[in-house]
Amino acid sequence: MHSRKLVAALAAVLLTLGNGVAAQAPPAQQGEQNQRGQAAEIERLRRELEMARQQQGQPLLVVPSMQQPPPAAPRVDPELPMVELAPLLQRVERASGKRFLVDRRLGSRIYLGNVDANDVTYPVLLAILRANGFAAFESEGYVNVIPDAAIRFHAPVRQTDDASIPPDLYVTRVLTTVNIGAAQLVPILRPMMPQAAHLAAHGDSNKLIVMDRYENVQRITEIVRSLDVPPRN
Repeated sequence: MHSRKLVAALAAVLLTLGNGVAAQAPPAQQGEQNQRGQAAEIERLRRELEMARQQQGQPLLVVPSMQQPPPAAPRVDPELPMVELAPLLQRVERASGKRFLVDRRLGSRIYLGNVDANDVTYPVLLAILRANGFAAFESEGYVNVIPDAAIRFHAPVRQTDDASIPPDLYVTRVLTTVNIGAAQLVPILRPMMPQAAHLAAHGDSNKLIVMDRYENVQRITEIVRSLDVPPRN
């Protein structure tokens, strides 16, 4: 009889503590210390209860989860100047003759910053996409818009300069060095490129593979040409 009362008492205490810890999420350090102390007390009581129940051949008690509730979703600032994407693309398509294929992850609205929607041209649109974490490349008559983290897999090779290419369109270029090892240039050039860009060297052929916005690819090309000069006697 005494053992049954002990089991019942331990079970009641354990359930009470378990429910209390699961329900609360103390924000301050003192609250966290209290919660850790309660968790330790629950574990001690759990072991005692298991031993008592095993002696009586009763099933073990299932304690409620003490997992913290998931964090709230980040709040979206309603004051951001967002505009509908579809009408904006249609306006740019009519003005530029371009056709767009847009990754669905871009969503239906886009942040323009301080740019008036009526002033958005094709080059300006590419800059806006970059500010929103997206990148564009041209392929088979379409301007493809994808997350910038995936652009390195798609940017086409453009070996020559072309004034018609917008600054924020992503391209790939292969550069060959003669007087300096291509691998030596990687630690010099990589800090000049954003995270979405790609730079690699092929030592055997002394070639650099550069993938970035067209404007920055031009800049990297000029830097490589300036460094790839014969050594002074």
